[in-house]
Amino acid sequence: MRRRAERASFDDADIALERTLEELDSNAPNYNEWLRVLVAPAARGKVIELGAGMGTFSMALLESADHIVAVEPSDRGSATLIAATRANDRVTAVHGYAADAAGYAPFDGGVMSNVLEHIEDDEGTLRELFELVRPGGAVAVFSPAFNVLMSDFDREIGHVRRYRKRELISKFEQAGFEIADARYVNMPGFFAWLLVSRALRRRPTHSRLTQIYDRRVVPITRWIESRVRPPFGQSVLVIGRVPLSRPGQSPES
Repeated sequence: MRRRAERASFDDADIALERTLEELDSNAPNYNEWLRVLVAPAARGKVIELGAGMGTFSMALLESADHIVAVEPSDRGSATLIAATRANDRVTAVHGYAADAAGYAPFDGGVMSNVLEHIEDDEGTLRELFELVRPGGAVAVFSPAFNVLMSDFDREIGHVRRYRKRELISKFEQAGFEIADARYVNMPGFFAWLLVSRALRRRPTHSRLTQIYDRRVVPITRWIESRVRPPFGQSVLVIGRVPLSRPGQSPES
């Protein structure tokens, strides 16, 4: 029996993740646009994006946001992020974590796209975002769902966990958020991930596989799931709102 892979170190995961992001950026335009639309309610005004990677999604968020403060902790990722966004005055690149962007607060919204699952102290990160976003502002988290789908690939790119919807809702609520939306996303992707990543132990972002899925499955799935909420999915989306009555701060501040 093949031994289960251990979770990669931060540096090794960073290298693997960079490769994965490059594959998705070039081979999954429909999926990336679907994701942008899903998090758009939290991407308005001045927005903090944690785990911005190479900045591709940061640039896409400008379709709904006025300004993005893109935060990336890794040396490799932040160097690419800074270079990619230097010429755009609507993006501010920050090397570090949420606390390193505190000088730009308050924010109108926050976005974490496939990031929270990498962080050991996920509840602490949500609490930091709660303090950085103004009352009435929203934070969107899009993350992998269901630990049954945890694969060697997940561990290779540094995933600590995958979430159930109720679990992620609870973490938002414990941080102080009111829940504005919560749903599973990409039900066909659940079965595709189970087959490709778990059973066959292949890279799910392999260019040919990704291209086929993006062109043939994603548009139909997006259309259906915009009308019917699936009972499970490959990913989970939760959008939390900072209450207007938060002590010591007004909606205008």
